[in-house]
Amino acid sequence: MKPLDIGVCSWSLAIKDLSKTLATVQQELGFAVVQVGFFGEAIPAEGEMDSIIQTVADSGLEVSATCIGFVDEDYSTLPRIAATGGYVPDDRFEQRFAETVRVADLTVKLGVDKLATHVGFVPHDRSAPRYQTMVDRVKRVADALGQRSLMLLMETGQEQAEALATFIADVGRTNVRVNFDPANMILYGIGEPTEAIDVLRDHIAHVHMKDATWSAQPGKTWGQEVPLGDGDADIPRVVSKLRTIGYQGPLVIEREAGHDRLGDIRYASELLQSLLG
Repeated sequence: MKPLDIGVCSWSLAIKDLSKTLATVQQELGFAVVQVGFFGEAIPAEGEMDSIIQTVADSGLEVSATCIGFVDEDYSTLPRIAATGGYVPDDRFEQRFAETVRVADLTVKLGVDKLATHVGFVPHDRSAPRYQTMVDRVKRVADALGQRSLMLLMETGQEQAEALATFIADVGRTNVRVNFDPANMILYGIGEPTEAIDVLRDHIAHVHMKDATWSAQPGKTWGQEVPLGDGDADIPRVVSKLRTIGYQGPLVIEREAGHDRLGDIRYASELLQSLLG
């Protein structure tokens, strides 16, 4: 994989069949890089892994990272995802930890060294009891991935950049890094993406290319995802700042809304190619 290679998230295509997804990525979109996601009921069982490994190998695509999301994560409102997301719910943690380990094992077999997820909302107050709970849970996840020589990529968006950097320091694991998503900063209403790059620069190991517009009530209601370049993330400046800090990873297009996913992905690719020169 070359520095700043353009790729796409598998789930952006909204095609359930992985083989068809990868064929579309390669044949219709012309990408060589893909991030492969496993979400909810589609998290593979042990017996399904060999088929997935073969499907990815047959595609000839390079996988930049895997990604996991969980059953019963409720994104209907910001308060609901704060309560149900990632490793936050006490009654779901052990199951979600086990599922993460299973996808980590699959990630290793795919020859990939990064696994991304939204770990869940971390309390802003470091003295809050739940803060230490989240530190301990992410340590446990990071240690399980570390035993497999994997990096845990925390998705940006749910915490301000300074708070996320502090949390990573408190977790204290060298294999915990950031998947930087400029749109999530806006969707969750927590800060300007270009400013966040300066704060998180040493932690950024993978990047999503996604755009959004601010909510009328940032931090209380969702912003709106829009095609890349049409929102408030200032994508040209984001790319410029990533280059300035020496980011060497891929730029992976993520599109989770809209009625013309392929068209929007092509539009995003054209924008990125023009910015990269």
